[in-house]
Formats: sequence, structure tokens, C-alpha cells
Amino acid sequence: MRSEDPVHYCESGGYWILTRYRDVEVALRDERLSSDKKPLHINQLGSLDVKEIQNFLALTSKMISEKDPPEHTRMRKLANPGFTTRAIESWRSIIQNTTDRLLDRVQNHGGMDVVSDLSLPLPGFIIPEIMGVPETDRANLLEWAMDITLIFGTSGGSNIDIEELARKADKAAVKFSALIRQLVEQRRRQPGTDMISLLSVAYQEQGVNFEELPSVCIQILIAGLLTTTDMIANGVNALLSHPDQLQKLKKNPSLIDSAVEEMIRFDTSTPFFLRIAKQDLTIGGKEIAAGSVIALGFGAANHDPEKFEEPEVFDITRTPNEHLGFSSGIHFCLGAALARMELTICFTTLLRRLPNLSFDPDQQAIPTKHSMLLLKGFDSLPVKF
Repeated sequence: MRSEDPVHYCESGGYWILTRYRDVEVALRDERLSSDKKPLHINQLGSLDVKEIQNFLALTSKMISEKDPPEHTRMRKLANPGFTTRAIESWRSIIQNTTDRLLDRVQNHGGMDVVSDLSLPLPGFIIPEIMGVPETDRANLLEWAMDITLIFGTSGGSNIDIEELARKADKAAVKFSALIRQLVEQRRRQPGTDMISLLSVAYQEQGVNFEELPSVCIQILIAGLLTTTDMIANGVNALLSHPDQLQKLKKNPSLIDSAVEEMIRFDTSTPFFLRIAKQDLTIGGKEIAAGSVIALGFGAANHDPEKFEEPEVFDITRTPNEHLGFSSGIHFCLGAALARMELTICFTTLLRRLPNLSFDPDQQAIPTKHSMLLLKGFDSLPVKF
């Protein structure tokens, strides 16, 4: 597709797909393409009355990733204090301790499922702790976040009951928002060093409406949970599928930073990002009508031979490595530094503690199979050690 029809219209899905690196990168900076996907979410609903997801729309439509400038610029500036270098460094021990605790559970078992034993619980423990959510509320918070997340990118034409997902997402949005508002009120009275405290202080100092904070928090959870979960599993799969690169990393652990970047490029957990055309426009000689959905193919762009030498080769020493795994331009991932720290600590600890890691020959890996265009990972990845 990238070589023969790089700006391709997908009839079955009703959207355009961009697969060349240069087209995707330009599109990320094109002000004629909107991040506001509210019309798309409404269109997904089929026969369901939009009134039944008002709470979901109220929560998600205020997310930074759904905003265009100047609103995006304002909100991103307010969210930055939650992701300073100092704040992220203060969470290093949380990430390390959580990784060790999870590996302690399986160390003597001789094997594990990378997804259920490590990649899924790791961000699930880390992010609520970083946000300062009380332990008694964390399980509920994660359940609500998952219910809200699952509607994103789901096709109404699939075998998934989109209306049931929408109703669950709406109920979850009410409960999630109520909990975050409660925590914000507590942190305004007694601020700490957690992310909700940092964000609350920033909003208070700027005299901004605190009603936006639940949307900022669900953004952090959506971005930090599933993408990191999938990226850890994809990274383990890439390393075990390329034993020469795995041995190179074991012999020279200082390569971990470039190895993580190559894992993200080679098998990104976010193969597509969606935009909506605000006006009629032309991309790659194709006329695209206003209102069209455009899928920016990060995964395809990260394998574009015009950008990357031997793109199908997994090379942990690749440099430069200007992949689009964290997007680009004004929507460059706000939590990229935190994600990189999580991945670096996770893989460094995993290979140090389980040096004989290999695929489990008696069990099959199960790639994630659903209609979600936006995510790519594993439901199960059995390994032994």
C-alpha cells in the first residue's frame, strides 16, 4: 500500500490511510486536520441516541488529544507541571519497586505470561500511585478507565456491541469524574508531590476551571495504560524473535536506551492515529473531502524505506531513529519521558533477573484481535526462564 497507493481510501472502513513517513509527519502538523473526534464517536453509535453518552462525551471531548490550537496550547501548558523532569525522576523508585515486586511473584515459577504477569499490571500499579489515588480506589479507577478506553476506535460495523460499550463507557465516565473531583478537592486543601497535586496547583495558580482535570486525568490513564502494556509485550516479542539483538543487549546493557527506541519503531503499540479533515484538501494527489476521517499510519511510516535504512531489520543500535511512536509536532506525547523510563527500567530489570528468558514452546502467543484500529499488542505472551 505504501509503495503503490500511499494515500489509500479504505472502502470497508470509510476512512483514508496515510502510510508514507513524510505524509504522516506533514499531516501531524497540518492545521487543516482536526484532533476533535467527537463527530466520529457519535457516528460510531449506530442507532444509539447520543444523549446516552453525554457523560462520556463531556469527559473525553475535553482531553488534550482531542483539542486543536489555541485550546490545545492552553491545556498542554497547564498539564506540563505534571510531567517535569523533577516529577518524573521522583517516580523512578515507584517504577523500579513495582517491576521488582511483579517479578518476585514469578521468579521461581520457571515461566510467566508477559501480559498478565508483567505488562498489564505494571502501568496499572504505577499510574494510580503516581497520580496519588488511594489504594482502596485504584481497582475501580482502572476498571472505569478501561470501560472508557474500549470505545475508542471501535467500529460499529464489527461484531462488538458498540451500544453496550457506549453505555458502559458513559456510566464509567460519571464515576471516574466524581472520584477525580473528590481527589482534586483533597489536594487543594493538602497538596502533595503526586500528579493530581501538581496539576491542581498549576490550575489554581492560573485561575483555571478545575472541571477540566478529570479529562486531563483520563487522558493520562488512557495514554499510559494500554500503550505501555502493549509496548512491553511487543518489545519482549521483538527481542526474543531476534536472539542476536537480545544477546547484544545482554552483553552491553548500556544499549538499553537505543534498544527501547528501536522496539517502539519496529512494533509500535499505536499503529494509527486519527484526524478529521476540517476542509476539502489534497494529500498525495488525492482529493479528500471535509469531514473525512484520516488514519495516520505510524506503524507503516516507521517502516518506510525512504526514511529508515533496512526498516524491516530490528537493530537495537539504530541511529538516528526518528520514529513516530510518540507522534510529532504539537501532539508529541506528553508522557514520553515517563513511558521511556518505564520501558527502560522494565527491560533492564527483566533481562538482569531473568537472563534465560525465551518463548515457551508449549504455549502459543495470542496477538490482540479486536476492531480497535488504534492499538496493537498481545492478549497473551507465554515465556519461560
